[in-house]
Amino acid sequence: MLRTNLFCKGNDIDEVWVEWYHTLTEDVAIEGSRDGNVVGEVINAITVIEDPTRCILKSPIRKLPMRYMIGELLWYLSGNSTLDAIRLYTSAWDRMSDDGATVNSNYGQRIRYAHDEFDGSTFNQLEMVEKMLRKDPASRQAVIHIKQARDLVTNPTKDVNCTVCLQFLIRDDKLYCTTYMRSNDLWMGFPNDVFQFTAIQTYLAMRLGVDLGTYTHIAGSLHLYERDYKTALRNIENAANTIVDGVPAIKGKE
Repeated sequence: MLRTNLFCKGNDIDEVWVEWYHTLTEDVAIEGSRDGNVVGEVINAITVIEDPTRCILKSPIRKLPMRYMIGELLWYLSGNSTLDAIRLYTSAWDRMSDDGATVNSNYGQRIRYAHDEFDGSTFNQLEMVEKMLRKDPASRQAVIHIKQARDLVTNPTKDVNCTVCLQFLIRDDKLYCTTYMRSNDLWMGFPNDVFQFTAIQTYLAMRLGVDLGTYTHIAGSLHLYERDYKTALRNIENAANTIVDGVPAIKGKE
């Protein structure tokens, strides 16, 4: 079921993820999409996490694999967009590659090796943002661009960056981060992207010697695929049958 302009706020990723899950599955209506059927969608979904250090999803509904999350973070930090690099942790990216060798959706490549269209040089956007905020902590220009205008005219591709940009703002000696996504699926994209981008926010705050503000995550389309919803229902059933300290591990959807 389609909903629009919804806001969700919580102390950590678990609070907001569970709330979005219930929102997207409250009234299931199967709709087709490029990458598979979806059971629910929110247009303009705004998420605020008050403590960005609490960015690891632990819900038994999702069962987020920590090994992969660490591997993806290292892959992004390396700026190495080859499939061979991330295959150390998963082969899931193979289906996203157009040429069977590289992945445009490695955000680290866009961050570390941004392309200057005027002289053809490359530059590190994270380093430039840090320098900008050191020079002017009140700046509103500290933006890292991921998706680029030329992506609109690239040959047909199945590998389109979901992240548009990240903005960093220092106010009251705290570093705030706002991420804008053109599209985000709740199962794979949202928990991993929040982990990656809050990690960058925390790293930058440490570098700048300031405290952490909130993390805001805006998705033009937040959705849940039918295939992942079926997995969620199985996980809920299994968790409901798991007793912890005399009570079920999860009560399921209310």
